Amino acid sequence: MPAKDKFDLILCFDILEHVLDPSQQLLEFYKTFNSEGKMIVNWYFFKGFNQEYPFHLDDPKVVEIFFHTLESHFLEIFHPYLITTRCYRKQS
Repeated sequence: MPAKDKFDLILCFDILEHVLDPSQQLLEFYKTFNSEGKMIVNWYFFKGFNQEYPFHLDDPKVVEIFFHTLESHFLEIFHPYLITTRCYRKQS
């Protein structure tokens, strides 16, 4: 994607728990937003009580870095219809 392309909306459902570096993915999303862009995402960093989700990432260090990146770059926007997902915009 050319660097000049910017997006109004990024949707990412049930993906972040599968990538090796979800924090880096958040930063890539951040770079591709326009100034008013929104990101609607969900994640499930949990392998399950009986490892029923073996392909999910749940390393505590990686998850901690993920939340630090999320909280330092994005602001959650309340949306009454999004229960299992979250909507974010860039921090100003």
